[in-house]
Amino acid sequence: MNFKEKLYNFFTIRWVQHLSFWSVFLLLELGRFIDMDPKRFANELFFEGIQIGAVILLVYFNLRVLIPKYWNTGNYLKYIFQIIKWEAITISILSIILYNFPEIEFRKFAMQSPWKMVIMNSFRTNIFILSSSLFHFVKEWIKLKDENLKFTEKAQEQLEAELNVLKAQVNPHFLFNTLNNIYSMSLYDSAKTPDMILKLSQLISYMLYECKDEEVSLEKEIQFIKNYIELESVRVEDVAQINLQIDGENQEYQIPPLLFIPLIENAFKHGINSVHDSSEINIQISISDSSINLDIENPYEQMKEVEAATNHKGLGIQNVKKRLELLYPKRHIFTTSIDNNLYKTHLSLSL
Repeated sequence: MNFKEKLYNFFTIRWVQHLSFWSVFLLLELGRFIDMDPKRFANELFFEGIQIGAVILLVYFNLRVLIPKYWNTGNYLKYIFQIIKWEAITISILSIILYNFPEIEFRKFAMQSPWKMVIMNSFRTNIFILSSSLFHFVKEWIKLKDENLKFTEKAQEQLEAELNVLKAQVNPHFLFNTLNNIYSMSLYDSAKTPDMILKLSQLISYMLYECKDEEVSLEKEIQFIKNYIELESVRVEDVAQINLQIDGENQEYQIPPLLFIPLIENAFKHGINSVHDSSEINIQISISDSSINLDIENPYEQMKEVEAATNHKGLGIQNVKKRLELLYPKRHIFTTSIDNNLYKTHLSLSL
């Protein structure tokens, strides 16, 4: 801890703050005693103590009673009325004491102009009340700001932890499905298995070395999607036609890794059924200056049959929804619809 941090921590101690506040005002008040006649010193000092004591009582009555009871509860008019009332009482008492006090410097002034004496006491009292109130409000504002900062940091830590959990779920879920597909493929066409394993190794390399970052370039993510589609195309080439279209040249955007792949994977897993002669899956990625759009179409009849047979609850889709809520709050559109036996998925990210 450096000197600056030690000093900051020292002045956050409550009694240090109060002592510092009163020390400054006491030095200003007692400055007039430097060249004073020693004969008047005792009376002047005694009366100064009465004034400062009365002001201290009023200041702490304001800080401990009036502000918590009225200001902090939103009763601002009542607070203003109460502080004016108690200031008037304090100033009246001090003015009466000053007017009847033994010979002191201010008494001569008071005898000549009582109203000026009241104004003088009002001015002194208001300086203490206003400065102490301002000090209190500034301190509370700083405290609130620190609490908000700590809350924001804690929320950010929780967000990162939740995102890491969600991202960690994507990898094994994706790998499980892909390995299962390769196993199925090897049972009836072992000649294609080596090529599929090679493509899988490329996908794993991406997940190990790129996906550990919070964001990856859109170009790399699209290349990952292409590799995945090539891998799946080998498996389903006899029963499905896969169409991938990418529109837009700007691929330098940064996006969270593996955000699109669960949606594309869902189309392959639930949109293809070997019982039917042929299936068609259309995948379109559109890139503009302000958004990235993903649109997927796959047969809905096959999807219903597969879902009914597997009782699948869509872990990948739920994962995507949670990540979108955390990463793109109010900056994304995610919809699914059914039209002419086509299951349509639309995802739009605002950049």
